[in-house]
This record gives sequence, C-alpha cells and structure tokens, in this order.
Amino acid sequence: MPTLKAHSYIKAERRRYQRAQQGRAWSVKDLPQFYYHQNFMAMLDAVGSNYGHLLGKDELRFLTDFRALPHPAQCAYVRLAGRKGRVFNTEKLTYPEIDHIDAQYRLLSDTEFARPVGRAEFTDFLSALPKPDLALLLSDHVCETQFKKSWKKDRLIEIALGHIDFDALTLSDNYIIQGRTQVLHYLLWLYFGRIERSLQPATLNDLGLVKLADKAQDRAAKYAEPKQAKAAYFYADALYRFKHGRDEDAAGLINEAHNWPDAPCPSSQKQADKLLQKLGGLSERAGDIETALRLYQRSDTPLCNERVVRLRYKLGDKDWAESRLEEMIENPGSDTEHAFAEDFYARKYNKKRTSIITDILREAKVIRLDEAYRNQPERAAARHFKAQGLEVFRTENAPWRKLFGLLFRDELYPKGGRYALPDSLKAGTFHKKYRDQIAHKIQKLDSQPELVFLQLLQTLSRHYGSPNGVFRWQGRTLDRVKALLMHAPKGSLAQILMQICENYEQMKDGYPDLMVIENGKARFIEIKAEGDVLRRNQLTRIRQLRAAGFRADIHRIEWIIDPDQIYVVVDVETTGGRPGLHRLTEIGAVKMQGGEVIDEWQSLLNPQRSIPAHITRLTGISEAMVVDAPLFHEIADSFAEFMGDAIFAAHNVNFDYGFISAEYEMIDRKFSHPKICTCRSMRQLYPGHNSYSLKNLCDAYQIDLTTHHRALCDAKAAAELLKLVNAKRVEM
Repeated sequence: MPTLKAHSYIKAERRRYQRAQQGRAWSVKDLPQFYYHQNFMAMLDAVGSNYGHLLGKDELRFLTDFRALPHPAQCAYVRLAGRKGRVFNTEKLTYPEIDHIDAQYRLLSDTEFARPVGRAEFTDFLSALPKPDLALLLSDHVCETQFKKSWKKDRLIEIALGHIDFDALTLSDNYIIQGRTQVLHYLLWLYFGRIERSLQPATLNDLGLVKLADKAQDRAAKYAEPKQAKAAYFYADALYRFKHGRDEDAAGLINEAHNWPDAPCPSSQKQADKLLQKLGGLSERAGDIETALRLYQRSDTPLCNERVVRLRYKLGDKDWAESRLEEMIENPGSDTEHAFAEDFYARKYNKKRTSIITDILREAKVIRLDEAYRNQPERAAARHFKAQGLEVFRTENAPWRKLFGLLFRDELYPKGGRYALPDSLKAGTFHKKYRDQIAHKIQKLDSQPELVFLQLLQTLSRHYGSPNGVFRWQGRTLDRVKALLMHAPKGSLAQILMQICENYEQMKDGYPDLMVIENGKARFIEIKAEGDVLRRNQLTRIRQLRAAGFRADIHRIEWIIDPDQIYVVVDVETTGGRPGLHRLTEIGAVKMQGGEVIDEWQSLLNPQRSIPAHITRLTGISEAMVVDAPLFHEIADSFAEFMGDAIFAAHNVNFDYGFISAEYEMIDRKFSHPKICTCRSMRQLYPGHNSYSLKNLCDAYQIDLTTHHRALCDAKAAAELLKLVNAKRVEM
C-alpha cells in the first residue's frame, strides 16, 4: 500500500481508469462531503460484523460511546484520527463542514475521545509546535546563549526537554491529545490486517488509486478469542514502533520484555520471534551481550539459535556450544539452521557429523531441472512430471486439512461455531468424543468414495467461505481433495485420517510437496533442492504414508541449463514508474528456445490515462498513437497464450514483470511465471562494465538497438544478452 503526503500525491497520480468512463479524473473534491466519516463508520461496522468475537470491553465501549456522539463530534474525532501526530492545536483545526467545532472538541474531551496534554506527552507537544513557536517557548524559559533559533528542530526539542519543567508550563486549553488511540489502532489493525494509523487507505480506495483486498474471513479465522488477537496486535505494533519510532521506544520494549504477552497462536509467535531477533541484534550491536542473549534465548528461530551459539562460544562456553550444535544437526529447525550447525561444528571442533535425515536425503532420486526455476523448486518439479504426461497437484498440507475439515465438519463444529480451532482438537479428545461417527465416515472412504465426494460438495455449498480453524478456503477448493479420494490405495486414506483424528496437532503438517497420479494411483513426492534438509516431521509423514499403503518418495533437484527450455524475453513501455497507478503503453516480446528466436509478439496499448510529455519524448509513443489501440483486457488472452509455460526474462525484470502482473490483477487474473533478469545476470557473469544499462551493454557487445525505448526492439536486444548469459552458464 503506497503512503501519500496529503493531497499533493493524489493530485499527481489522480488520473486513473475513471478517465475512460467519466472523461476526467477523480480527486478528493469529488468525494462526498463527509466521505471520511462514511469510511470510519464503514470500518466500525465491518469490525463489529467480522471481528465481534475479538472485541473486549474497551473496544465494545468505544463502539457504543462513539455511536452515541452527535454527527459533528464524530466528524471532529475522525478528522483528528486522520492527522499525523498526537498533540493538536484546535485553533488551527477548523473544518467548514463541521458546525460549532469548538463545542465538538469540548464534547470529545468530556467523553474521553480527547484529553489535555500531560507530562507523558511533553515530547509530542514540543514536536507539534511550529519551529518559530518552539523557539519562542525556549526564549521564555532558557537562556538565549544556550541555543540558536537557526538550529534544527530536533536539537531545539532536546534543549527544551533538558531545561524546561513541564509542570511549570501553562498550556492553552486549545492543545489536546486524541483519546482512546490504543483501542482505535487495534480496530484499524483488525480492519486492514496490518498496522495503520489512519483511514487514508480507504480514501485512496474511494479514489480508485488502490484496491483494498478483502480478506476479513481469513483474518477472523486466525484467532479464537481476544487474547490471541491482542497478542498478535501487540507484536505487530511493537515491530511498527521499532521501525518507525524513537530510540526510547526500542529501549522500552527491551525493558518490558518480561511483561510481553504470551504468543498463543502461530501468527503472534512469528511476530514475537521477529521482534526478539531485532531487539537482540540492537542490544548486540550496542555491546550489551547479556541482554542480547536473554532476548535471543526466548526464541527458537534459526537466526536466534545461531546467535546464541556464536555468542556463548565467543564467551568461552565451548562445551555447551558443541552439545547444542549436535542437537541442531540431528534435529534442525530449518535448512538454514542445519547448514549453519554443520559448518560451525566442522570449523570450530574439526569434526564432521550428519544426521539420519541427511543420509536419507542423500540417497534420494535426483532430477535435473533448469536453474531458472531455482527459486521455485516445487513448481519446477511439477512441470517435470507434467511433461511426462502425468497429472500433478501441489499439495503439502492443504488437501489433507480440507478433507479432514469437510468430512468431519458437523463433529468439529456441532454448535455451528466458527473461527476457532475446536477444543476437542486442542485437547486431543476428538477421536474419543466422536468415535462412532468417525468410524462410520471413514468406512465409506473405500466403499463409496463417489458418495463421500458428493457429501463433501454439499458441505462445501452450505459453509463455503465460513472461517474455521482447520483450513482456509481457496479457489478450486476440492480439486486436490477429489484426486486424493479417487486415487488413494484401498485403506490408505482411512489409516491417515484416523491418525489425524487421534492426534491432530502432530499430524496437521509435514506432508509432501506434490501428489502425482500415475497408473491410476496417487503417489507423493517431497522435493528438496540443493542445501535443503529433510525435517523430522516430513520424514515421519513419509513413513506414515508408506505404512498406510501410499508410495511416498524424496526427489532431489540438480540445477542444470536445459537446452530445450523456452524463454519469453519481454520489454514494456509505460506512462510512468509505478505499477497499478501508471499503465502500459506497449508490450514487445520474443520467444527463445535453444538460443534462437522462434516467435515474437508486440502491441501498443491504450493506457486509459494521459502520457506525460517527457515519456513521449523518451519513447516516441504519443496519446494519438494509442487512442485506438486495444485495452489491456483485450490482449490479455493473446499474451498469456504467447507466454505459455515459459520463463519470463527481461532487463531489470521486476519492472516489466511488475507492470504486467499489475495489469492482470486489475482484471482479476493471476500472472505467475519464473523470472530471470538479464541485467542482474550480466553483472554476475560479465563483471567490469561501468554501466549495465541496456544501451551500454548493447554498445559493448555490438547488439542492434536502433529504436531504443520501443518495446519489441528492446526485447530483441535483451534476448541477445540472454544468449550471452546462458552461454556463460553452460561454460560454468
């Protein structure tokens, strides 16, 4: 979500697709007079509707009290909430649409939606003063030899904090603090799904400048009760304050670490771990090793574990470090933790140790795939098996959770409850509580799989989109579940599902990456690329699948240069530099295989907005040239067909890829391809050039670039660079 500086940014970026429908752009002036109040009330209504189970007494009181305020007072509060800072001078906050605004501010103070400035807000008060007023305040209380009015404001604030007693000040009643901000920020976090201090994103959505993603059901399903949600909010807010706040904010978080709330769900635990890493690193850089260790040891993440080992080894605790490294090698928390432990153990103790898991991985079958997919190993492996004519599904945990959640929906939520993970699963009593129902349903998996699938469809139709604590709804929800049902060996599903019923917490994850349908049977494959390790729960799941009758294997990937790999080298011309706000004016693309161009594609596009003069001077593309050109949605199918399953290549690939994927997103379509950047690759493989711009590289390697900044010409030039890149990769 872009951040904006008041209306100047909106004015600069205001022309959007509405121009095509309405003949002009929208600005804030086009919105209803009380648009900000409407957005705020919509937020409150949405929070009350979607997150009622996550609201405590303070939040419920906020909703009740705010709705009881008269409309002008509500507007005054929302105006305060939309401004930066905490302290406001009401004399300077007048809004013509709000009647008797001074009376509204007094009413806000009477109802705790505003309050006077206190000692705790002295720094905020000084920050809110214009620099001339701050200098005047210093002149009244500090000897003029101790400061200069020309000094920067931050330095003047330091002088004021050190020399002025807040209690000796007589502040005007016009200075107020926005009240109930902690509650408001929690409500905004629930609504937006991230830390927000204002409703500005909603305004931008009204203007058509951004699109708010509606994932309320997914967010609601994450937390079972206010305690869980508020813990997640605490850590999200703490990370926000660490990044955007003052030094004292970080110091306060460290000093209060013993009072941090428990992290009762995966979402809050992940945030807590991230905060511990950052604060531990801050303490370590400050030389406070004791505090750094105390913070790191509260987390079990690979980075924190690594820092603890390194620091304790450095402090001389070498026996402890050796023992801990052996534990990490035998039972690593991640691939990176395993790699660190093996390397550090070998270097510091002159020993070599591998785990049973590593030995099993080394014995796995090797498949050789094009290294352009290095960042997408599972996708590359899926393409490999599809090329053999096999039906392939990306699986991991999703189909197992969906099958379990849909098959036992009535038992999991007998009272129609939603959101939370059922208590019977948490306590491990689900199997005992519903023994007969489970046995009856599991028996049908082998005898009547078609009937079971129809029943799953009925359950889906009744409950689709309803949040639950077992799985998340996604497009084509039952495709993988159906394939699993119809192609599982006899008795295998019943055995695995019974184990899930008996011990959900241990059986909920660790399943292999791919499901391949071969000779009418479902088999599972865990994909591991170079440097990956097989985690213990993944090994356990493979053994359980095999014991149940499934074929379950491990495949390792060896990255190679595939001479038959197809690339589409792309270049785009645009109206500016920001995808989603600026638009495409031209796409040019060439398809390559075996180092030869085998096809090409090109089209001008109507961007549905103006083309700035400097862009026309750069590209030669004018508004007259694109007025009759197709809109993007009119060529979307043609370009997608041209791309096929190829690798997307470009010079500075993220620019071109970002614009094209943004265009597909505008028409509610997904654009997903592996990427390779000729600029980055040339830097790595052909070092020594002063510049790696397309023009300079073409000059250096005698590549034709006669119509630079036209899409097809630039795409052809980038294709020549890709030939150089692949030639060097083959040599290596």
